Amino acid sequence: MADQSQGRSIMTKQGFYTKVGNDFVGVFLSSEGPKMFINREVYELASSCWDVEMVKGRSRQVITFYWRGEVKLSVRCEADNEVFMSLFDYWSCRAQDLRHA
Repeated sequence: MADQSQGRSIMTKQGFYTKVGNDFVGVFLSSEGPKMFINREVYELASSCWDVEMVKGRSRQVITFYWRGEVKLSVRCEADNEVFMSLFDYWSCRAQDLRHA
């Protein structure tokens, strides 16, 4: 599990990325739909193979990304970390869109 406390992030209209520990994590738009990457591995978010979970505490939270039931990313960060809250909100909206499609 990575700890995101003083990480630097870059956001654009096409996507964003941030460094978490030694890993680069981001989301970007492609002609096939939105994709997420963790270092060199890329995950198609238009697919139904992923899930996301957030455990929120008083001052910290843990956000976990699953691909085909396997944990691919687990991040512990401050409760007000805007980068990971934005990413969690995006994942949550995409999951609802896919379920309603």
